[in-house]
Amino acid sequence: MSDAAKRRHQERTQLQVSHSLRAYQRQWYKDLQARVADGEPYVLTSPIAPHEIFEALDIPFVTDAWYSGLVAARRQSAHFSQVLTEHGYHDGLRRYMALGLGVVLDEDHPDKPWGGLPRAAAVVTTSEGGGGAAELARRWQVPLIALEQPVMRAMHPDWWSMQRRQWEDYDETARIDLMVDQFETVIALAEQLVGRKLDRDRLAAIVDRVNEQEEQFDAIRRIIIDSPKLPVRLGEAMSQTMGIQWHRGTRWALDQAKAFRAEVEARAAAEQWVCPGERHRLMYVGAGLWQKLDFFDSFEESHGAVFVRSNYLSIASDGYLRYGSRDPVRALASRYTTLAKQMWIPPLGGAWAVHEAREHRVTGALQLDANRGITFITRALEEAGVAVLDLPVDPVDARSWDDDRMRALVADFIERRLEAAPGSSHAGT
Repeated sequence: MSDAAKRRHQERTQLQVSHSLRAYQRQWYKDLQARVADGEPYVLTSPIAPHEIFEALDIPFVTDAWYSGLVAARRQSAHFSQVLTEHGYHDGLRRYMALGLGVVLDEDHPDKPWGGLPRAAAVVTTSEGGGGAAELARRWQVPLIALEQPVMRAMHPDWWSMQRRQWEDYDETARIDLMVDQFETVIALAEQLVGRKLDRDRLAAIVDRVNEQEEQFDAIRRIIIDSPKLPVRLGEAMSQTMGIQWHRGTRWALDQAKAFRAEVEARAAAEQWVCPGERHRLMYVGAGLWQKLDFFDSFEESHGAVFVRSNYLSIASDGYLRYGSRDPVRALASRYTTLAKQMWIPPLGGAWAVHEAREHRVTGALQLDANRGITFITRALEEAGVAVLDLPVDPVDARSWDDDRMRALVADFIERRLEAAPGSSHAGT
């Protein structure tokens, strides 16, 4: 297939909701800039923060990791990573959380992603964020809350089967109590920013809406699992999931999630596969490769290889849903008590990766060596018979990316570990 034919095929298989998402995100961020210029407060947060509280008080928020992903997707991460280095920040500072700091430090840059990161009224992050949020709070001289995620005392390797309805048992009452106390501090700060009290009934409605939204993601994951071939590319599924999650709890997010599900459902029903010659199903583990999402499409024609799974859609299904609570703050506290940790700490991360590999019928996995818990996840997958390639690259720092080398590594992995594996239809050819 020629490059032109490949582009035409990719355009035909591109989701229509990808266009509506980009348009909405751009307009929303433009409106945010205008609101901040008019004196309205917004909050800079981490992914592990109770965004729904801000939504319930009509306080816009920007998530540092997702803004870093935007910088990377615009192919500007190498520049702003270098800015951080030139300002004395070591290369061990997680760029996945810190590119927004680089954007702010480069005051005279003429083309900042979506106009740059405006000064927030407060920063709500985690104590182990490892990025630039706390530094930005100091630079802006605004209130900072660094949430603590209490250490787990009991490990349940099959956590995904418990968190929706047995979350009080799974997350432990004492740990949830501690997180509730911290969230009450967040609520007090948010109320101070806008000068009014939180409507907890409205918060409960938002939490319910988030559950309905995550149910759409769960249905999309099930379609991908049950379909004989892949109906939606991984890069698009990741972008769609994270774009919607940024606005979770809003009516737009729920409507967009429903449209996303409907389109994937229709493509599967019509057998409109992204790679009709699909031969190899792979999974992706860890933080998003936001600097090069189209990399996942690179092996469809040459090797019949598709990437069918990432942490993003799966954690939306397994990590966010909370049923059965009349107290929305407690339900949120349960979610964020453990959120993200179960994806990587031993033995939880490895057990989940193996479960997901079996569900998605994959024979190979790709993860970045910057991924936390990588050794244990790799070991668990390999012991389960899933070949793993640990790719030596940062998820957002383009300075670590060598396209030819990365393509060669993955091509060699497919040919040597998958096609030559016993039982493969390509073995011995």
